[in-house]
Amino acid sequence: QDFDNATPLPANNPFMTNNLGSVVLRKRMTSIGRFSLKSESETNLSIPTFFLALSGSKKPDSNDASANTTAVGTSQSTKNTFTVNDFESTWMNSDMPSRHPRFHSTVSRHDDRFFEETHHVKAATTENDGNDKKETNLQIKAELDRHASETMHFSVYREDLRNRVENMLTSPIEVAEKLWEVKISSGAIGSSGAISKVKSEAITTRQQISNEISALKRQPTKGRLWKDAVGDTKPMESVLLFRSHHALADGASIMAALSDLCDEAEDIRSDIEAELQKWKRGKQGKKGVLRRLISRFMRLVKFMLWITLGSARSALYQVWLQLTTRTNPFDAVKQDAEKKGLAMSGQRAISWCDACPLDEAKRMTQILSKASGSNITVNDLFVSCISAAVTRQLIEHEEFMAPVDAHSRKRVARNINVCIPVHLRGGVILPNESLGNRIGAFVTRVPGEMTHDARGGGTPTCPSERLVKVHQSLKRSKQSPAPFLSHYVAKFCSDYLPEQWTKNIFQRANCNACVAISNNRGYKDKIHMNGMTVESAHGFLPLPPGIPIGVVVQSYAGVMSLSVTAEKWAVPDPDKFL
Repeated sequence: QDFDNATPLPANNPFMTNNLGSVVLRKRMTSIGRFSLKSESETNLSIPTFFLALSGSKKPDSNDASANTTAVGTSQSTKNTFTVNDFESTWMNSDMPSRHPRFHSTVSRHDDRFFEETHHVKAATTENDGNDKKETNLQIKAELDRHASETMHFSVYREDLRNRVENMLTSPIEVAEKLWEVKISSGAIGSSGAISKVKSEAITTRQQISNEISALKRQPTKGRLWKDAVGDTKPMESVLLFRSHHALADGASIMAALSDLCDEAEDIRSDIEAELQKWKRGKQGKKGVLRRLISRFMRLVKFMLWITLGSARSALYQVWLQLTTRTNPFDAVKQDAEKKGLAMSGQRAISWCDACPLDEAKRMTQILSKASGSNITVNDLFVSCISAAVTRQLIEHEEFMAPVDAHSRKRVARNINVCIPVHLRGGVILPNESLGNRIGAFVTRVPGEMTHDARGGGTPTCPSERLVKVHQSLKRSKQSPAPFLSHYVAKFCSDYLPEQWTKNIFQRANCNACVAISNNRGYKDKIHMNGMTVESAHGFLPLPPGIPIGVVVQSYAGVMSLSVTAEKWAVPDPDKFL
């Protein structure tokens, strides 16, 4: 297309349309992205939500005159807080429009199989010598003002943030206008609850010590007041509350892509590249040509057997779960809540917390693995804890519904089904790749009520017994191709089946699971954005239709954290649940 002569674009080209000097490019949406649009309902929107909490001081801006002055009166509100301007400059300096152009896409109003990207047309230019002429090119139109906004900080500890997270999970996004948004606010550290009280007190103590050391080093300067009088400031926090539609990408990919905004982005990309090279060298080894060919052939045979036999076994297991789990244990709870007028459709119970140090969880799994003779993982440990919490929640509901005969246990099952989403790339974005929906899932059966639970705690071996059974169940499912099967079944449904059929299949595929549990592995060290430290990060799972509870297990900077998203009739007190 000759943009220099302003020739109208071809009317019959569905992938490129002219729009007041800009160009709109159409790109086909991933099948999983379209599946999220077709399978969501009014009360179960597919909108992953998370927040990042930052503290500390920003990098000095050499272009900002205030950064080079030390006189009293210099505003510290922008030095210790992260603003919308900071977000926009960090976004553009990290070259996000080129690295991940899908962030600047919208769903086409005319055909929801496509994304649309608006680009500026940069006209051809002639060099000074008049000979060389650069070609016309396109530059993506960022329009970050549509995505990033500043809002009032949270005034009521945890409750305000809880309400905003709930609102973001349950309010629809107009996908034809934008696919994501971030709301930024700043205030006194610890005021929102995004950073725990323990962490806030530690940060405040460090700041006080720093202020005292600075006071001892103060030197008067000629013609001005104390050179570092601005150092006596209380620490601040900035909360970045994100949400995005699943059509853009899965939650793990969003988090991985946003790591390109952090100061350690180059190191993270280098680490991923190094791991890939290490994996490739491990596969090649020091074998001869013939041995490498034989090795590849044997891997291919094993892979085909794994796909064939594993797929058949996974399909039969799914059918067995369907036939043996005719109802969800929470169905009776919902019916009772509806009779009492307590079942408010679309409302969410929200909570989050730091659970324990990662090293402590690893030591625990090592001890239990040695005792049981199994290779128990941290994921096994937390799935076991969550299944126990779900069971105790059901027992509490039963006691509330039938206080006279509370221990008859007519509705609390001895086994419950759990749904485990799985990122097919391990939660990372490979070099030269952008956002995507590389996610699958599997359903497995774990212990529900055990004899010890009914007795109110019981013997010390009860948690260990549950953990071993959970480990065995998860191991079978994780070693199967079930996550890949679910991924391709979802693609098929998105591409070829009517929307209502897709919704029904999606709801039935969870096999009346009580809870969805997502495990996200974060960075082992704290990362920084524009010099400020990311002190905490918590994600919230959008509830799939038919599943009343969603839990995210996440590790970051050596700390395991939990967050819960649940129907309010299913989990009346989410803090107690965690």
